[in-house]
Amino acid sequence: MFENIKKILDESNLIYIVGHKNPDGDCIGSTYALCLALKKYGKEVKIIMPSFSDSFNFLPNINIAVSNVLEEKYDLLFALDCSNPERLAISDEDIKKANKIVMLDHHEISAPFGDARYIDSTRPAAAEIVYNFIEYLNIDIDKDIATYIYTGLMTDTGSFNYESTKPSTLMIASKLLEKQIDFAYICKKLNDTVKESKLKLLAKTIDNMEVYYDGKLRYSFVDYNTIKSFGLDDEDAEGMTNYLRKVEGTEVAVYVRGRKDNTAKVSLRSGGNIDVSKIAIKFGGGGHKRAAGYTMIGDIKEQKDNLIDLVGVMLK
Repeated sequence: MFENIKKILDESNLIYIVGHKNPDGDCIGSTYALCLALKKYGKEVKIIMPSFSDSFNFLPNINIAVSNVLEEKYDLLFALDCSNPERLAISDEDIKKANKIVMLDHHEISAPFGDARYIDSTRPAAAEIVYNFIEYLNIDIDKDIATYIYTGLMTDTGSFNYESTKPSTLMIASKLLEKQIDFAYICKKLNDTVKESKLKLLAKTIDNMEVYYDGKLRYSFVDYNTIKSFGLDDEDAEGMTNYLRKVEGTEVAVYVRGRKDNTAKVSLRSGGNIDVSKIAIKFGGGGHKRAAGYTMIGDIKEQKDNLIDLVGVMLK
């Protein structure tokens, strides 16, 4: 299943790996795992990674990423965990410097691109695809690689709570534990550790919560100046949507946070019956059935009304 990708890889030496903008745990986990593995495979590999939440700073070798391509030309670009080239965290100019592009993705609705690709929407995380690819290349998975793959699996499955979790996912997780990763520490850092400032943001998010359709939709907006007043950066202002989703009876939870550029980031979560990826795609974003997002541009009130109306149609 990876034959063509391996052929391109074997013909390449200088490789860049990139994921999507606003990287989450799966994006970070899959890109770093592949980078460390391909270095062991004898390749010169670099990661392009935008800023991310400092909750990931505990991960090994997390500071090796660069912000852009440093050379005039390079052999191969691996694009991971991204269903659309427009969402890649790399400039068009740097994409054009690549001789070949390989896409590895797990999103259900995807816009395939590149010279070779492997897309499996049945996998709950890109990290699972990366794990299978590393195994296919017969590269030894050491503790650091295992740590990153586990991070990707755990975060994109909601700590293995989402229905997307497969038997294969848990089998892989068990094999990663054999590499002596500190899975309890990973969980504590990503699930059970929070800054006081983020707790204040949570309180504000709940205070701003609006309820529609007999409690089936919960919506909250926090403006940029409020987020800034808490001392939080763009990445650390994430993660509020799941708290809204936990309220009994909630089918769709929406958390909207203002940005410095006067746009707003919309995070959508589903209680299970509504496919929020269809909502995100409608507004130019993407994601999964239970977790998706997009960027609001223009008048927030108008955009909010459009969103609420669309959710109402889907709920009916």
